[in-house]
This record gives sequence, C-alpha cells and structure tokens, in this order.
Amino acid sequence: MSPAEKHRKTTQSNAITPWTVSVYRWLPGNPTVIGVSVAIVLVSIFLLTRFIANDPETTDGDFRLSLIHILLTAFVPCAYVYLISVTKEVAVAMQPVFGQDADIKKALTDIGKYNWWKLLLAALVGVLVNLYATTLTTVGSDPWVWQEQNFDTKWMRILGPTFCSWMGCLFYVLVIESSRLSSLSNSITSIDLLDLQPYKPLIRQGLTNVLLVVGIASIVSLFLLEPGFDTLLFQLSILFSIFAWIGLMLPLRGIRRKIDKAKKQELAWCTEALQNARNSIKSDAGKSHSITEVVAYKALIESIRNWPFDSTTLARFALYLLIPLCSIFGGAFVERWLDLFLP
Repeated sequence: MSPAEKHRKTTQSNAITPWTVSVYRWLPGNPTVIGVSVAIVLVSIFLLTRFIANDPETTDGDFRLSLIHILLTAFVPCAYVYLISVTKEVAVAMQPVFGQDADIKKALTDIGKYNWWKLLLAALVGVLVNLYATTLTTVGSDPWVWQEQNFDTKWMRILGPTFCSWMGCLFYVLVIESSRLSSLSNSITSIDLLDLQPYKPLIRQGLTNVLLVVGIASIVSLFLLEPGFDTLLFQLSILFSIFAWIGLMLPLRGIRRKIDKAKKQELAWCTEALQNARNSIKSDAGKSHSITEVVAYKALIESIRNWPFDSTTLARFALYLLIPLCSIFGGAFVERWLDLFLP
C-alpha cells in the first residue's frame, strides 16, 4: 500500500457523524420543530432570568440584539442538520445516475461524515469571525471585560461564539458536500440532453444551500435596525453572497461539464449531418427537408442551457434573495408598531 493510499484510508477512518446530528436524531421531531422549540425555550429562559436579574444598565437596543442572537442560536444548528439531511437524500436519489461502482457506493456512504478536526477548525473560524464582529460593533466599553457587561450583553457574549461556530461548520459542510456531488457527477458515462429530469436532485441541493444561507442572512440583517452595524453587515453580505453563489453552482459543476461535453458532441454530429445533406443536395441525391430537420435539431441543442436551470428554478432563486429585504422591512415595521403602541 502506497503512502497516499494509507493517508486516504486514515483520513476516511477519522470521518465521523457530527454530534449535532446525533443529538437531533435523538430528539423527537424534525429539525424545524426542534429549532422552533429551542428558540421558545431560550427566549423563555432569557426573559425569566432577565426579570430576576433586573439589571438597570440594560437598554432596549441590547434587548433586541439579544433576541436576534437567540434566533440565530436556534436557527443555525437546525439549518446545519437540515443541510446534511437533504444532502443524504440527494445522494440516495442520484445513486442510480452515478452508477453501482464500489467506489461510488463508498463515496455515497461517506456523505454526512467529516473529519472531526476539520469541523473543529471550521468552528474556530466562526468564533474568530464573532470576535471580530464584537470588537467592531462594541463602543463605550471593553467587550471582553465581563464585569463591564450588562445582563443582555452577557447573553450575547455567550450565544455569539456558539451560533458562529455552528455557522462555520455549516459553510464547511455546504462546500464539502457540494464538491462531493460535483465530483460524483464525473462518473456519469452518458447524458440525454432531451431528458434532464434525473439530475433535478442536484438542483434541489443547490436551492437548499441558497435557502439556508439566505435564511441566516435574513436574521443577521435585523442587526441593521440598530446603529453601528452598517460596516459589519456590508462585509457579511459579501460573505453570504459568495457562499450562496457557491452553494447554488458547485453541486452542478460536474453535471454542467457533462452537459457541455454532450452538447459539443451533438453539435459536431449536426455539423457533419449538414455537410452530408448539403453534398447530397448538390449531387441531386438528397431531399431538401433533411437540412431543415438537422437545422431544427441543432437549434434545439443550442437552446439547452449548460447549467440545468429552468425558469422556475431561477424564479425561486430570485425570490430567495428577497427574503433578507423582507426581513429588514418586517423588523422595522414591528419595531415601529411597538414604539407606537408600547411607548
């Protein structure tokens, strides 16, 4: 066994199912129900302990920021587990297309398993992002001196690194699993350009990636309702846009190459057929409609997109991008309503 094969087998043996997934499997209900339940429990504990603490230094702004932190703490791990679950479902749906080769089956069984140290590294990157965001947006006090924090900011100092570590793991899984599905597409030996339905699960994977990233972005965008977050939100919007684009396109990169290759082969056949039909017409041995049929077929092949998106997929993608904007306007409306009726 070569050193490279030994390293690969050792790496695979270190792959594990994330503990978050194991916990969610143990709990009753699907990830959405669990996420909602966690949010309700955290909000209840927060409000109860806040009432008991009765900290006079807390502000309405800190209170709202704490609630946003709670929402993110409930949503991000839920999205993380849901992403892994959908990826496994897509892998099962694509297995007949990828083939029955032993290496393909092994790669499909590896989906949902990761090296623990890579997940830990992704979580640490998320914590570092939280440290940067906290330093950038905190004014008037040292964010790392516990005694200087009021009750609400203490909750934020705990919840911030928590959900950011899960966010780092989510983005890592998004890239890794999308790359795996793209690589598995290389095993496809032939593709029917007139029937792309078997590859719809890959589109589902891309849209799920986008939806989860946009879901996080929509909650994070609520920070814009408070002063001092403009610069941070601008930077994060770039980050979210990059991961949304990667999440949509990367799972389809492999199948795009196959479609592009198949189109080139079909167009080459069309060119050859047109040349033969032209020569037949010149020699009076052919029929004139044969060129019309070939030209029509060539136009059909050229109209097929290399990226297997239909108009419905593009419309859903555009609507997903509007979610953060709706979140901002919805949050502003609720805040204005509360200011009006609860002065």
